[in-house]
Amino acid sequence: MSAHPPPAPDSALPDCLRHVVSAPPFALLRDRIERLERAGVTVALGGSGLLAALRLTDHVRDWDLTTDAPLEQVTAALAGEPYRASGGDHLHADHKLALSDGQVEVIVGFAFHTPAGLVRIATIVSSRPDGLPLGSPEAWGVAYALMGRPAKSDALLAYLATHGVEPGARARLLAEPLPWELAGKLTALRTSRIT
Repeated sequence: MSAHPPPAPDSALPDCLRHVVSAPPFALLRDRIERLERAGVTVALGGSGLLAALRLTDHVRDWDLTTDAPLEQVTAALAGEPYRASGGDHLHADHKLALSDGQVEVIVGFAFHTPAGLVRIATIVSSRPDGLPLGSPEAWGVAYALMGRPAKSDALLAYLATHGVEPGARARLLAEPLPWELAGKLTALRTSRIT
């Protein structure tokens, strides 16, 4: 049985993602970001796309965008585009819109149910390399811990240990009812982020 050659690199990828060897087409992401931002919706790239932009992975399963905008504003911005909507469950307390057969997902009101209460993960744009709105590594480090994905959470917390945390992002997260061990890890990180 012959092995398939790896997919050709996506020539549309911005510099911060040029090392990525596997990802959905970047044009899908860029189009959705432009469409949402034109409608006044602030979005930020998270998930494996954020990990890739920070050079913590070279594989992106899907493009995850978060927003704090009302669901109605997001769906109005995407009017005419087919999507699959899903609501919360025992863990997630947000809404998800799967676009392009799930290759792009918009998470509206990113939040988790925890034993201590609802934890809201604010959409914070940490930087914009090549115009790409990157989400907060602090927020996604916490989110992955709450999702039970310790390897991804630990990778982001290690990144923050080297680069420092953004004090405002940390303060917003620490105002949420985080598990004490996670709050302790976030508190222990130094604050002077090196960009």
